[in-house]
Amino acid sequence: MKFSKAEIDAVIAASPRTTVPFNKLVLSPGYQARPAGSTSRLSVAELAASIKANDLFHNLIVVKGGRGLHEVCAGGRRLEALTLLVDNGDLPENYPVPVMVVPADKALMASLVENVQREALHPADELVGFTRLIAEGKSVEDVAAAFGVTPLVVKRRLKLAAVSPELMARFRDGQIGLDCLMVLASVDDHEKQEQTWAHLPSWNRNADHLRRLLTQGEIESDKDPVARFVTIRAYEDVGGALRRDLFSDDAAQAYLLDAGLLERLAVERLHERAAPLLEGGWKWVDVRARYVYEEYVKHGELRKTRRAPTADEAFELSLLEGQQVELHERMEALADAEGDEAEYTQLEAESELFQARISALEDALSVWSADLMAQAGCVVFVGQDGSAQTRCGLVRPEDRNEMVKAARQAPKGEGTASAGGSPVTLPAPITRPLHSEKLMRRLTAHRVAAVQAELIDRPDVALAALTAHLAVKLMKDGFRRYFAGADALTVSATDTHENLRREAEDMVDSAAWKKLDAERSAWVAQMPDDGPGVFAWLLDQDQPMVLRLLTFLVASSVTGVSGTEGDKQVTDPLAQALALDMTRWWRVTGPSYLDHVSKARIVEVVTEAAGANAASPLASLKKDGAVSGAEQTLAGTRWLPPCLRTPIRGNPIAEVQGGEDAVTIAEAPPAA
Repeated sequence: MKFSKAEIDAVIAASPRTTVPFNKLVLSPGYQARPAGSTSRLSVAELAASIKANDLFHNLIVVKGGRGLHEVCAGGRRLEALTLLVDNGDLPENYPVPVMVVPADKALMASLVENVQREALHPADELVGFTRLIAEGKSVEDVAAAFGVTPLVVKRRLKLAAVSPELMARFRDGQIGLDCLMVLASVDDHEKQEQTWAHLPSWNRNADHLRRLLTQGEIESDKDPVARFVTIRAYEDVGGALRRDLFSDDAAQAYLLDAGLLERLAVERLHERAAPLLEGGWKWVDVRARYVYEEYVKHGELRKTRRAPTADEAFELSLLEGQQVELHERMEALADAEGDEAEYTQLEAESELFQARISALEDALSVWSADLMAQAGCVVFVGQDGSAQTRCGLVRPEDRNEMVKAARQAPKGEGTASAGGSPVTLPAPITRPLHSEKLMRRLTAHRVAAVQAELIDRPDVALAALTAHLAVKLMKDGFRRYFAGADALTVSATDTHENLRREAEDMVDSAAWKKLDAERSAWVAQMPDDGPGVFAWLLDQDQPMVLRLLTFLVASSVTGVSGTEGDKQVTDPLAQALALDMTRWWRVTGPSYLDHVSKARIVEVVTEAAGANAASPLASLKKDGAVSGAEQTLAGTRWLPPCLRTPIRGNPIAEVQGGEDAVTIAEAPPAA
């Protein structure tokens, strides 16, 4: 609503200014533009503190009411603040309040002018004003009291006012938001502020990204595990440089600037845990502030062995296991009879306690072989949770031969070696994985996609797989059945489509992916857009079409990506049922495999697929040349990595390497 200047000036000129005792003021029910109670309590409290410190600078606008009262039609927030001061005893009830009395027919207009046409102070001007008050000699506490805010608020505003003038001008123009200005103000260097903002892309100018750029090289005390382990206090006690963010809600949070000092302090503390390990018989102990996987990827690893329990331990373990079995039987009986849920929950809690005690006993029986510890070592480091951790049983590459000798020379007796008088099982052979975790995930992702693509054309296998899945869930899992939900169906599935693309960057170019994507697009085009309409639509379709859709959906839920090598994969049963031939969906090339393995592995692959004569020339070539030569040699061999081969059903040792015309059978060794 707009009023002419002449009209407003006329109202002001005709309205007398005077004072009215506080106890003669009431909030106008009909002329107040701002609803009563619409102002936050914090805002009223801040205004009350300001009035207490500086008196009331602005008059209220009132109209005369009955019985000597005056109705406030503009200035309701100030009236609330005065009421708060009177209630607290800071002002008397008859405190003279400056007012301007307007005619009743002009009251609503005056209220609207007060609340609508008044221009708010730009935040930048407020920041400058705070700075001027401090420059005039006012203390932070004085300014805080005058404006009814805390000293921290004043300090934050002064910090904002100290931002680079160039950036402050951008803030005035609306080019920088207040959230980004607070992040910029957290560092004092104007040049760094300006350069960081200048290099920030226009499409990503948000506070979180800006903070990451400004704090590069700094260590967050509340997030970095080593900083949590050392503690800010210990770091500061030795003169460690840090920077605190005045705008952080966590007063204890800080940015540590001396990474070297922090690492040294962590290592000094960790050495306290290293000494007992050396005394305990380990050959070596490394102390690291952080565990770096790459430093130890070539190390072998021992496994703990199980010592024979003492008579007391054996008795306690047997007793606990018997009690655990009894509890499980009672839980199953309750589940079958749909008994009291509270009783079931109590039994479940007791079962967890028994299991914890059993696990503690089993841990006590797991020991390191003293005969082999002399060739292995430990790493003491700070874990991700900020606590000191130890990883034991690592074998350096140069100690592998000695470890093998120690294992062979250990006294034997029915498959055990003596360690300190207690029988222990010999550790598993130390082997290095054939493929990296990343490559394994990439390869198995292609296998999952191929299984899905094959499964689309086999509704018989899809229906059997789904039925088996439901049968296990609903008929074999008694505990889960007891807690079944109220939904009409409890089938759960996850679409693995996008996950496969993330696991292998070359997935979208594969034949399996293209087939799956085309099938998905075809179904999406046919189905209704709204979820509830799908059921009605399916009821109108013939059974073969419904079965084809079900087949596709079952295929889309197949999973099985794994980063580790093993004798079995979860997709093996499906691959066997489909007679999966991965050479239809994947072939060995540089980008798909050879670039990601060592030259020695390339020679092994060519030897396996084409013979030693074809492989021997590659050994003298550089890696690029070996990859190129291997690609040409392997082009017609139908060779597959072990994780892509399909086991023959009923014979886990036999496997389909490259289709039905290329079956490799590895005979089982003769019985001893």
